[in-house]
Amino acid sequence: MVTIAKLFALLSVLYMVKEFLYPIFKPVSRKQKKRVRRYMKERKYSDLKTKFMALKKEFALKYVKNLIGSGERARYRKIIERLDLNIKPEEIRADQILYVVGAVILTVLMFSANRILGYTTGIFIVLGWLYPISELEKTIDRKNKNISLDFPAFYSMVYYQYSKSVNIYLADVIKDYIPNANPDMAEELGVMLDNMDYGEEYALKQLKKRVPMHYIIKFCDIMETRLRGYDNVTQMAYLKNEVDEFRIRSLEDELERRERSNARIQIVLVIVLIIYIALYYLFTILDSLRLFQ
Repeated sequence: MVTIAKLFALLSVLYMVKEFLYPIFKPVSRKQKKRVRRYMKERKYSDLKTKFMALKKEFALKYVKNLIGSGERARYRKIIERLDLNIKPEEIRADQILYVVGAVILTVLMFSANRILGYTTGIFIVLGWLYPISELEKTIDRKNKNISLDFPAFYSMVYYQYSKSVNIYLADVIKDYIPNANPDMAEELGVMLDNMDYGEEYALKQLKKRVPMHYIIKFCDIMETRLRGYDNVTQMAYLKNEVDEFRIRSLEDELERRERSNARIQIVLVIVLIIYIALYYLFTILDSLRLFQ
């Protein structure tokens, strides 16, 4: 019995050492070190980015607010609302100024090295002014394109659900469709779902305001009419036919674009092959001429 008690006491001591002392002196593995270093770098980069954004926002609100007109301010505000960005119009103008300053510094450096390089680099001053807005507009165009391509499938689900029963909630249809939607469409439907806390009609009006596209506007108008108690299944069927035609045209345009792209690639390959054959025979002829010299 004494031996068994001593054995249990020894096991207890070993267990306490393993649980409390060993983790303190346990060597850190190489993977853990890499993971910690990567985390520290990401955290440091995130902190620097946050500080830079705070300084840029302070600079924009303090000094740039007088450098933007009312028309441009309204335009930038629409872009911000469309992309749901947590910034102000002055920050977009601040980005333009920063890009232009950077381009001017680069142009001066290139001009001091070579005049031709300086004149060539000067174009970046104009591009620096246009870049922030053009990138935001490209993002909007990409989102609109993705939404327009995904909208026919979403509307088909809405149409078939409402054609079966009038006691259908649009929020339920949206929840069913979101897992199958592309990221841009899912984002807009998610915002619409959040807005439905204030009422379905409010959510439809906000969607129409955020995404002012032809089929989206017609869809919102039809759904608002249904909310007022009118049975407009016929109008929904007309829109369904239009949306199906749009989907077919989009697929045909995509097919034609790919065919043109493949044709261009084939032409480029043929040209490269011709150049390669011409160079091969040219060097063959030059080697033959050297033999006769």
